[in-house]
Amino acid sequence: MTNELTVVDTVVMTLLERLDFSGMGVVFAEFALSRTAARAMTGGDAEGGEEERISPISCTSFQNSVRCSDKRLMVLCQDELRQITMVSSRQRISSLEADGEWLEALALALDYYEGTFASQEDRRRNQTTMRDLARHPEFSGPKGEEEEWIAKLLMRYLNLAVDNAPTSSTDDNLISLGNGRARINLAQSHFQMLAGVCVEYCVTTKRLDLLFGPIFRRFHSVGYTAVFLDVLEPYVLNDRLSYIAPEVMSYFVEHCKSNNGVATVERCLLHMDCTIMDFDSIIALLRNNDMYSAMFFVFNQGLNDYVSPLQMLLERVFEEADAGNALLRRPTGERRRQNDFDRFGYKAILYLRFCFEGKSFPKEEKILSEDVQASVKPELLNFLTQATYSSPSHAPRTAGGEASERVGHRSYLYPYMRLLVQVDPALLFETISGALNDGGMFDQQEEDGSARYPREQEIVDLFTTMILPELSEVPTEHIKLFKSRQATSAFLDFTAKYITRGLVRVKKSLTLMIAKRIADRFVANSNNPTARRAAQVQIMELLSALPRESYEPDKVLALIERAGIHRAALLLHQQVASSWQDTTEPDDIQLRARHFCSAIDCFIDDDDAEFRLEVFDYIRKECTGVTRGSENGEGSSQRALAHVVYSRFRRLVRLDALMTARLVAELFVQDLDVVVESLDDGDGGEAQFLFLQAIVSGELLEVDPVAGSVLNPSMDHHLKYLSLMARLHPEQVYEYLSKHDNYRAEDALKLCEEFQIADASAYLLERMGNISSALQLILQTLEGRLMAFKRTLRGMEVDMLNHHLMRFGKDAGINQLPSKQGQEAEGVQRILVVALDLCERNSGSYNAQTEHGSQLWFNVLDRLINAKGFLRLANEQRDHARMMEQVLNDLLRLTMQRMVSNVPLLDLVRKVTSDHSGSRLGELREMVMSLVGTYRFELNLFTKAADVFHEDISNMKTEKAGLVKRATPATNSQAVATKEDLACGDSTFLIDGEHHGIVLEANAVQSSKQTKSGLKHTLSRLRNRRQAASSKKAPTPESSWDQLGAITEVDRKYHEGSLEPVVFQHAVGILGEAHHRGRLISFE
Repeated sequence: MTNELTVVDTVVMTLLERLDFSGMGVVFAEFALSRTAARAMTGGDAEGGEEERISPISCTSFQNSVRCSDKRLMVLCQDELRQITMVSSRQRISSLEADGEWLEALALALDYYEGTFASQEDRRRNQTTMRDLARHPEFSGPKGEEEEWIAKLLMRYLNLAVDNAPTSSTDDNLISLGNGRARINLAQSHFQMLAGVCVEYCVTTKRLDLLFGPIFRRFHSVGYTAVFLDVLEPYVLNDRLSYIAPEVMSYFVEHCKSNNGVATVERCLLHMDCTIMDFDSIIALLRNNDMYSAMFFVFNQGLNDYVSPLQMLLERVFEEADAGNALLRRPTGERRRQNDFDRFGYKAILYLRFCFEGKSFPKEEKILSEDVQASVKPELLNFLTQATYSSPSHAPRTAGGEASERVGHRSYLYPYMRLLVQVDPALLFETISGALNDGGMFDQQEEDGSARYPREQEIVDLFTTMILPELSEVPTEHIKLFKSRQATSAFLDFTAKYITRGLVRVKKSLTLMIAKRIADRFVANSNNPTARRAAQVQIMELLSALPRESYEPDKVLALIERAGIHRAALLLHQQVASSWQDTTEPDDIQLRARHFCSAIDCFIDDDDAEFRLEVFDYIRKECTGVTRGSENGEGSSQRALAHVVYSRFRRLVRLDALMTARLVAELFVQDLDVVVESLDDGDGGEAQFLFLQAIVSGELLEVDPVAGSVLNPSMDHHLKYLSLMARLHPEQVYEYLSKHDNYRAEDALKLCEEFQIADASAYLLERMGNISSALQLILQTLEGRLMAFKRTLRGMEVDMLNHHLMRFGKDAGINQLPSKQGQEAEGVQRILVVALDLCERNSGSYNAQTEHGSQLWFNVLDRLINAKGFLRLANEQRDHARMMEQVLNDLLRLTMQRMVSNVPLLDLVRKVTSDHSGSRLGELREMVMSLVGTYRFELNLFTKAADVFHEDISNMKTEKAGLVKRATPATNSQAVATKEDLACGDSTFLIDGEHHGIVLEANAVQSSKQTKSGLKHTLSRLRNRRQAASSKKAPTPESSWDQLGAITEVDRKYHEGSLEPVVFQHAVGILGEAHHRGRLISFE
């Protein structure tokens, strides 16, 4: 039961008030509900005994205690009769005021205003987009009686609160917070509360005339203006108060300057409605206090003017420049303190950037009006590019007029642009570029023709006059010299951008300065590849956009070559080298040849490996059709290009010998001798060797068969190649001689003996039939290299050798040696391999022994066995001797592995037992172990191979048996329906050979005797097959043909006589004849 009376407005269905009657003892009646109603209220469905357990529910009713009569509500209480009368809001407010409840009265007055006047204003609100000027006190009309009564109520409260406010002069009005640390000023708190009530009341009732009139004057009279202004600030920042009267604004500015600076004022102005401000007073206030951010906002939003605030700001910058602040040295670093010249100058540039980007300053909001966006950029550019100074319309004029103001920086040519250049040239040019990049501005200019805006060429000429007056055509008396390295660099970068786009043209001297600027940036970024590539691309785009006559090519080329910008230099060289005028003038031919030669060098000197290879395509394009021709004037230019290519063949070969060979095959195939001779100077023959190697080795033929077939080297070329190889790469001579035969053996032998190439000399002696001498030479070389290896091993420190032996143990062989010792050991192994190859080529097979037979192998084996003797390992240190023995064991093992395939085991065993019968077994242990181990390995290998053969034969037999026994898949199956089935309406289901099912309705199937006999025949065959399977009897050949799918289709047709017999001969399990190679021999 609730003891509350709720008052509801039935029109708008809002709760007005709640009255508590709990302490009045209102008369009420109680009664119990029936069981059915109780069960319905409890939500249960009681059955049986549960229904009896439901307790009755009592209800309370005030129906007989409340009556309404004559706008009064009568409430019957236990001790008295209460009367509730409905009064108006004004009467209720007056009653609260009489009782001294001022805050409740003011709150009720606000509710009354919002419910009555605010709703009426909503219905009368103008739905158009025009500004509501009713908020301005000067435009507000007369107020109604109710509104005036509400305002007087607030003023009565204000006067009463001020008259009875505590004073701040006595200590009684100070409350300590403890320990004497702080005190609360009661008077200060009182006026803060009072100001909050007044501001909230006036903002809600839209009585700004009252707020900035009597209320402000009342606070000012008692000395609490600062408190009032502090309370006013958050209402502005929260967009609840969009207007401040000029008188109050002046006090507000002074108050903020004394506390937090003018930044607070500017923040507040950004939240105010500029359309209802007093512009003359507010602009003067902003200008006097240097609040230019707020000034931009006021002019842009209030007057839709974007030029005047910038002009007024630049007036302030002019004053700082005339005072000399522009020439002050500006400190660098993160914590540098800007002077007023920098601070206001950067603000002007930032404002320009925002406007050029279509944004408002300083909120960075997009300018909504498209017309304004289209007009802002041209207006600002026209203003900045003015040749003379003009006074701002809102600035106070002196007695002398405008002419007297043109002094100092104002008297210079293009004063506004010059002033901003002194602030930050790079930032200014970047900002101007943002405006010029919008091509739509100039397109609109050409369409309507209403206004003329400065184009790129005009702006570049303007800056040329300002920054580089010596290059300008403007009379010198109007030019104030302005020298700044930073401004010049920024201007050159700015101009280069628009020259590249083809929008401006400048003098040759200025183009040279731009090229020098880019070249210096390329050199300065030597450690930054990205910046270097960007500079290279920029200067190439610049030169590509300009015609050759618009700059001095020789000076620009010299500048670029000194900087090392190869691709830009290549561009200039190609412009001359690619001119195809066939002329007989020697100077012109020489000029073109010189540029062509430099172009080739630019290709080769480039940093990009892929780009360097493009030189071959360039040469191919320029020299196509070049022949030796006659010596007359015809084709003299092309022949000059050919001579240039001859002079650069050495560099081309070092770049890519294979592509150089292709180039010669395509263009200079008749001059192969000339090309080879041109490579014979300068680098010791390395380029000549690489070129001949690309041709002789067959690499060219693999890459380009056409070029390889066209370029056929002669015998002299092969001999030249062999001589270069013997001198530069002697280790490759043996492999070359063993794989090629297009040389004269006598000449080759003479070369190999001259350069002391033992393996190649031995091969040539063998080829000439002197096998014994060849083997003797190889074995002598083997001994020499073993002695050299022993000396190298001696130079190895003992500690390192011990560590090596402990690490690898018995596996410490040739492959585990350090680099220096390993190279010598590899040389020993290589010459041994040469000896073994010679023995293998001349020993023949086991069944066809040559005249030398196994003696060649035994000579090598004897030399290795006796190596310990001539090496005198007994006199060496133990660790060195141990390492040497392991290397010899590796060589002996290699020899045994090669011998077992060529020497019968019986001969080998006889050799060991007869020649070394008096030796101890320990001395022959390694050789015998190597011999036995090699044969054991081959025996295991052949055993495993035989197992694999048997496994394959078994698998083949199994697979063949499975193919014979596999049934043939059914190609067609048909279920035939009987008359009884058709009478019942059944269907027939068919499956064809491609596993497609077809359903035929009963009325589409006609039964016949043939279908019945087919069904019976099929059923009988299946029954016979099942019986044969149950009896487990082998089917006879005659009965096997009747079984379904027992044989293949080809076999069935052959049995029926419809096909000729087809016989396939399969060689299953048959191996080729085994050849005895002397591996497995019986000792019987």
